[in-house]
Amino acid sequence: MEAQWWGHSREHGWVVLDRGIASNEPGHKDNLMFFRCKDSTTYIEKRKNWNPPAYSFAPNYIKGLSPEMAEEATAAFAAVQSHWPEYHAQMQAELKAVEDRETAIREEDEKLQKEAAKEVAKEKKKLAAAAKAEKPAAAT
Repeated sequence: MEAQWWGHSREHGWVVLDRGIASNEPGHKDNLMFFRCKDSTTYIEKRKNWNPPAYSFAPNYIKGLSPEMAEEATAAFAAVQSHWPEYHAQMQAELKAVEDRETAIREEDEKLQKEAAKEVAKEKKKLAAAAKAEKPAAAT
């Protein structure tokens, strides 16, 4: 089941929190990944900052406005919500890119560690061979 938290931020305007993203699930202590609707970008926010008045649940935000402003905000909110499939696809693409970069970094790190371990083993063999070669010479 897809779940989103839609809200309004004093700083960012209309935002959505995709609960399908692991770090955005309840109970985690990770930072949150929000999608800012006005410029179609994602940003990271500390979980502790996700509180009123910095962030307001969309229906509560609209209720707190004057009737005229509430009407305008309701229309704007409906417009941004209608773009959710596009926003969601963009967020998923960004997450995939991050995961791909992390995988590439991890694989490169593992490769470098294996190469370093091979070099250490090679060096140990050289030292052992050198020590073995010196023993008979020292005995004569």
